[in-house]
Amino acid sequence: MKLKLTPTQNLCIGFLESGFKVVQIDDHFYFMKGDRKQKVLSKTLDALVNRGALEHKVDGDYELSEAFLEYRKQMRSPLKSPQVHH
Repeated sequence: MKLKLTPTQNLCIGFLESGFKVVQIDDHFYFMKGDRKQKVLSKTLDALVNRGALEHKVDGDYELSEAFLEYRKQMRSPLKSPQVHH
């Protein structure tokens, strides 16, 4: 899996990795954790689903996909991550 995410999409992934949940209130979506709330556009969530980073569950929840979590784990591994040449 090779993901090219926009900065906004990366920010959304960061919210989910740090324990925020996606909540729908009326027609709007928010990342919520405790009393903190950050609005997110539905098209951003759809783009992440289409790229394979998120799964939209039957109950309406959004979660990081297993494939994305495995990809992220490999990218963080010092043995598996590709070398960067500058």
